[in-house]
Parts: sequence; structure tokens; C-alpha cells
Amino acid sequence: MSKMLLSVLSDAEIERIHEKTLEIFENIGVVISHDEALLKLKGAGARVDEASGRVRFPAKMVDELIAAAPPVAPATGIGGRKLEIGGDNRYYLSLILDPFIIDHDKGPRPPVLEDVRRHTILGESLDRVDAMMRMQCPVADVPEPDCYNKTKEIFLCHATKHITAMPASAEDCRDWMDLMDVITGAAGLDAAVTPFLSLAVAITTPLQLHGLNVEIIKSGIQRCYPLIPTVCPMAGTTSPYSVAGTGLLANVESLLLVLITQVYKPGHPVLYTVGPSVTDMKSGHDLYYRTEKMLFKLIGTQMAKHYGLPIGGEAAGTMVPRADVQNGAEGMMYLLSSVAGGQNLISGLGSLHNANGMSAEQIVMQCGMIDMAEYVARGVDTSERKLAVDSIRKTGPGGNFLTDDLTIEMLRGEEFFDSEHLDLSGGYVGGVPSMLEKARQTVDDLVTNYKPTVPEAVQTAVREYFRDKYKSPEVADIGW
Repeated sequence: MSKMLLSVLSDAEIERIHEKTLEIFENIGVVISHDEALLKLKGAGARVDEASGRVRFPAKMVDELIAAAPPVAPATGIGGRKLEIGGDNRYYLSLILDPFIIDHDKGPRPPVLEDVRRHTILGESLDRVDAMMRMQCPVADVPEPDCYNKTKEIFLCHATKHITAMPASAEDCRDWMDLMDVITGAAGLDAAVTPFLSLAVAITTPLQLHGLNVEIIKSGIQRCYPLIPTVCPMAGTTSPYSVAGTGLLANVESLLLVLITQVYKPGHPVLYTVGPSVTDMKSGHDLYYRTEKMLFKLIGTQMAKHYGLPIGGEAAGTMVPRADVQNGAEGMMYLLSSVAGGQNLISGLGSLHNANGMSAEQIVMQCGMIDMAEYVARGVDTSERKLAVDSIRKTGPGGNFLTDDLTIEMLRGEEFFDSEHLDLSGGYVGGVPSMLEKARQTVDDLVTNYKPTVPEAVQTAVREYFRDKYKSPEVADIGW
């Protein structure tokens, strides 16, 4: 059985991008704003200008450090499910919070605390979701700065799956480390040796790594938490105004996290992840989910495979804030490139509105898209049994296959596509709800019938951790 594989680069083009990547590392270099990291890199063989922070990596050093990075990143959650991110494995990560929530009747609105609860419950309840990520965004019904802690509290009191954190400050990163200790302590687990959390590390385009993000790297490697680069070059402003040039720059920046991490701790898991976008040269707007996204995804996936690294990337986003044809077309195109391209962690379920918004319904609809992409990408089984020559011979010209042995055998199997999230009636049945209506019903059912998954002792420990952090004491009891 052969799987569907999507690619855009030939072997020669992969080698050319790698050669140019080595050239950039060796001759142009990067800027790193962290004295300790500069000393470590210098000791490891990099050429370091300590006054400017410019670091240049010899080609041999780059190749050796990439080779030191493992091909698989283990991850888990307090629920106990183990993920092996890499190889042929594939997992999906759902959003919990974004700058806007898309109300499909009224349009974009600011998020509220109830959105955090509902979206986390969805992530816990949907089988397609393996991990979750709460963005550091304010909610409209809890005052700042308490809203940041409150959304984190509600999220962690409903999540047992693996979590990706995007620390926005040194304090935020320390809080995540402390919270892992609190949660695992209450659950009787060891936070130091079990990867309950993965950490996103921002690379500032073009070619910069700031001190805060080195500290985030250090926090991850002190435990065993996988690191995920946030690499978002914008073609035309922060990266070259060409698909290939932006793909090259993104490759360099994603590998930068690999190099730094391996210097600090050889063998520590790092995902290869890129998320380029395009600048609208008329307005200056950042356009994240344009059609070029499919090409950026495939370039990144092929380069990551070349290096033998676990691969991350976005899911099925869209430019529009609507559940319309463009949403479905863009989402399916991007998702199929992720699945058939070979990404291991596909993140951001629920995203739409040019990556500035999300909705509960979008999470569920994208699960339907996943069903389609996974089915198509698995390919076709052309074994002797499935080619069915015996069935054709037995039935002969003019017959039918309704009672054929193969039909009876396969009738309730997975040979043909099915998904609870789509209308597959073909118009033969009246009153079948649309994909959006099905998603709304699924959201309502899962939230209404939700039974707590996080142990009560963990919930209590998390709530007590945050109680003393709120500037307004009454915030502690909001949402309960």
C-alpha cells in the first residue's frame, strides 16, 4: 500500500537550500543577545563577535549539531497518553484562545473567560485532538493583568492532554515551570523527567535570537520539555520577497534553535517548524494564510525530513472569518499539504480570520477536514484481495456486487470514507444539517455532557497557586 506524498523540491533543490543555509550560517551569521550563550557558542567552535553579538557557525559545526538532535520528541500529559512526535506519527494540537473569537452569526468579538473553558473542554473531548495551546491573550470580562492568570487557571483545570506554552516573559516562563511542579505534585508525578509541556521559542526575523528566548531554552532543557521554534518571516518586509528566499530564511531560523539547544544540551528534542507569511505590499498588512502557505509548508517539511528532525506546522487555517467556501478550500489545501507532506505535529485547530481569530465550531469542522486528509493521504491498498479479480470473475458481466463476499467483508470497515462531521447524504435525505450546524451541535453536546477529567486534587492545587497572584481577590472565584 503506497501513501500519498506531496513535495515541491527535488533532491537537488533540497541540497541547494542546505548549501545556502550553511553559507548564511558561516558568512552572514545571526545575532544573539545573551552573553552566556555567546560564550558557550564560542567554546563550541563558533566565530563570535561579543561586542555586536554576531555569531557565525562553521559548516561542519552546523552539520554536527543538527546530527546531534534526536528524530523523535517524546511528549505526554497528566492523563498519561504518550506521544512520539517524529517518524510517521501524526498528532493534532488545538487552540484555546486567540485575539478574537469568531461568532459565525455576528462576526469577530473579544474573547471571554467562558470561551477558554469551552474550548478546553472541546480539546479534552475530541479524539482528534492530542494536545492544546492557550495563547497569552486578554479576555474582556476579567481585568488586566489578572486575566492572563485567570485564563491559565481555567485552562489547566480542564486539560489532561499535552500542553504547548508560549511564554511571553521571563516571569511567565517561571510560572509555567512552577505550575508543572504544582500539577504533577498533586497528581503524584515527576515534572522533571516527564515531558508534560513543550515550549515555543521565538526567533526574531531576520536572524535574531533575544536573551529572553535563550532563557526559555534553558528552562526547557533543565527539564525534558521539547522546544518548538516560532519562525514567522514576512515576505517583503522581514524576509525576501520571493517564496524560495523566504523558505530559505525560515530554514536557517528554524535550525538556529536546533543549534543553540544542542550546544547547551546535546540530544535534547527540538521540532523543526516554520510559519512564513506574505506582506501585502499595498497596505503593509501581514497575510498569514495566503495560497503560498502550502508551498512554505512543503518546503519546510522536506527540509526537516532531510535533517531527520521531528516536524511541526500549522493546521487548516484560512484568511476569512466566515464558514464559507473559501474557508473550506484554503483549510483543506493547507491541511492536506501538512498530512501528505509528512508533518508530525499539526497545530492550531480552530484558526481562521488570518490567524487572528478562532471559534469552537472551526475546531470541530477542521476535525472533519482531518478525517478527509487522513483518508486520502493513506493511499490505496492494491493487494490481491482489494483488486478483487475473484469478485469480478464471480459476478461477471451484467451482475452486481451487493452480496459479493468482499462487499460483506468490507461493508462496516474503513475501506471507504466516513466522518460524523460532514454531510455525506448526497442530497438523498432531507433535513441534514450543514457542516457548520453539525459543528454547533457537537460543541453543545460535548460541553453540556462534559465530566471533569482533571483530578480534583490537581484542580485545587492549581486554584490555590493562583489565589495569591490576583491583584483583585474576587477574581479567584470567577468562572467557578
